[in-house]
Amino acid sequence: MALVSLVYVSVAAQPMSDDELRDILAVSRENNGKLGITGMLLYRDRFFIQALEGEQAAVDALFDKIAADERHENVLKVYETPIEARSFGEWRMGFNKMDDITDEDLPGFTDFMADLSDLEFFTGTPSRATTLLDAFKNRVYF
Repeated sequence: MALVSLVYVSVAAQPMSDDELRDILAVSRENNGKLGITGMLLYRDRFFIQALEGEQAAVDALFDKIAADERHENVLKVYETPIEARSFGEWRMGFNKMDDITDEDLPGFTDFMADLSDLEFFTGTPSRATTLLDAFKNRVYF
């Protein structure tokens, strides 16, 4: 079984409430469990960054579905790469709201979060996405 990790960024078409985010997570966790997909989703002020891990066909099909979802705008794949082991283990979908990021936590990222017009901030240097996801890996929100 060949595993891949895919990370994308996008902007929500409109701001999302905690209840809307919980609904998305409930459906995602159920579907991801059936598909053998693990990962993590971060959200702040309409900005999404998500890591998906699993078999390539399943991950690619899910990414295509997300990219076509009208709740997302400017969906950009940051990277997709083969992996030996999952980074997000048993998480069908970890989640965190990044409302409490400060410059001390992630220097340089808070400047980006103030202006979501340039999602290529991540595609130009994919390690930025990995750094952001890793920073929240051990802080599960709901």
